[in-house]
Amino acid sequence: INWNHHGYRSPLLVPPTLVSDAMVCSCCFDVPTITMKLICTAAALIYGQRMVPKSFKWTKRMIFSITALMSFALSAVGILLLVLNNNQDLRSRSFANFCAKQGFQTKPIDEFRCSILEKGNVAGKVLEFGPGPGTNFKCFQNSTAASAIQEYVAVEPNAHFQQLLNAEKKKRNLDFPLEFVGIKGEDVDISEEGSFDVVIATHVLCSVESPEVVLANVDRALKPGGTFIFFEHVIAEPQTNMRYLQNLMAPILYIVGNGCRFLETEKILRRQFADRFEIDVTPFYAPVPSFLTFIKPHIMGIAIKN
Repeated sequence: INWNHHGYRSPLLVPPTLVSDAMVCSCCFDVPTITMKLICTAAALIYGQRMVPKSFKWTKRMIFSITALMSFALSAVGILLLVLNNNQDLRSRSFANFCAKQGFQTKPIDEFRCSILEKGNVAGKVLEFGPGPGTNFKCFQNSTAASAIQEYVAVEPNAHFQQLLNAEKKKRNLDFPLEFVGIKGEDVDISEEGSFDVVIATHVLCSVESPEVVLANVDRALKPGGTFIFFEHVIAEPQTNMRYLQNLMAPILYIVGNGCRFLETEKILRRQFADRFEIDVTPFYAPVPSFLTFIKPHIMGIAIKN
């Protein structure tokens, strides 16, 4: 039995040697481009209102009030992004809390999520990359998966999710063994290749450093005939309003979404799996809250290993 660097026992997953945290410069301070753009825009708004003629006294006051509020809001967002960008623990904790609030509530998107998990026939030994607070567990409750799962290994680098994950499992009355492995999906070393029946990744490939490496680990983990279930938001078609909106939101999403990006995930999947998997992909527009409109383009599907 092997142990990972966080001390969680895992007979199947062993991470490589990691660089010591002590080697990271404690005085490093990174100012994201989006922060500079927001603060510069705020300054431009304040300066621009000076161009209103003084003779328009009340108009000038009204414009000053509006621009001052807008400048304050832009500066506040810029500073928040700066703080999150330079405080990884705060960033991880905030992301975990947000995912927990969104994931525990029943939402229209769950119909799509649960349908693909049901189609994938989750059973036997299961490995999930990035389970977060256990958002998928609601789909296992009162289903055949609840009794069919023999072992569940959760690979999640954000330690703030561990307690939430265990609490959600208990809430859903799921009694299968759950093992939390606190490492990145890229750092997983499958000591027993072909040992899992099902691998799951939902809203994960967008935020990993290398989706190709994670998918290679998926390949190594699955038995022949094993199933990979994926459910991801993706980049929109070029020259569309949605694509422009995604380009606008991308720098903010990267920070608040813990590294989340807009990717051509289907192309990555097909290129990585090539002729080793039978891939079935369904593109769709996800029913998400209005403030998350830019992540509507989604794909979901199943890849069966030959």
